[in-house]
Amino acid sequence: MIKVFLVDDHQMFRDGLKHLIQKNNNMKVVGEADDGIIGLHDIIKLKPHVAVVDISIPGLNGIELTKQIKKRAPEVEVLILSMHADTYFVTNAIKSGAKGYILKEDSFKLLIEAVMYVARGKIMVSPAFYPINLNKIFQNERKEDNNSIENLLTEREIQILQMIAEGYTNTQIAEKLFISTGTVDTHRKNIMKKLNIHNVSGLVKYAIKHKIIVI
Repeated sequence: MIKVFLVDDHQMFRDGLKHLIQKNNNMKVVGEADDGIIGLHDIIKLKPHVAVVDISIPGLNGIELTKQIKKRAPEVEVLILSMHADTYFVTNAIKSGAKGYILKEDSFKLLIEAVMYVARGKIMVSPAFYPINLNKIFQNERKEDNNSIENLLTEREIQILQMIAEGYTNTQIAEKLFISTGTVDTHRKNIMKKLNIHNVSGLVKYAIKHKIIVI
């Protein structure tokens, strides 16, 4: 029995996906979440075989959530389910530890196959990406880039930057992350200093440009 966890911020989509997955006698949905923060907490707790994750989710996007899952619960495999047929996303998803990347426009049959592949630790992506040399992407380490966001900001700062860009206030961020508003304010100031950005609109533009949030 393959245990599956769903992370997507659309309730109707999750309900439909859960219903279809559980028609398969070899699979069971053991949990679901509508944002990356709750999803990470529950995935660490439940340890499903496969986490099916939308790339555009609030709180912690699919790429960052994948990194956290592989860091805190490495036995859990990640399958990205996305509407974005963009080589940037599939490349970074695989580099972040995901074993699969399927488009929402693909067939449900392909999704089930992808879940089974990923559960066995194999890589599978949408046919839209077949021209990509996946083995090369998976085997080669990312080249060092002093200007990459990972080298500029900590994981917590990237998470808070995403939440700022999504319109959360300091108080709301503090409540979500179980930290003080003072700590959030300190992170916000550090982010602005590191990026040399001095207003929220600038942070939003940066987050969009670097695909921390997708619009």
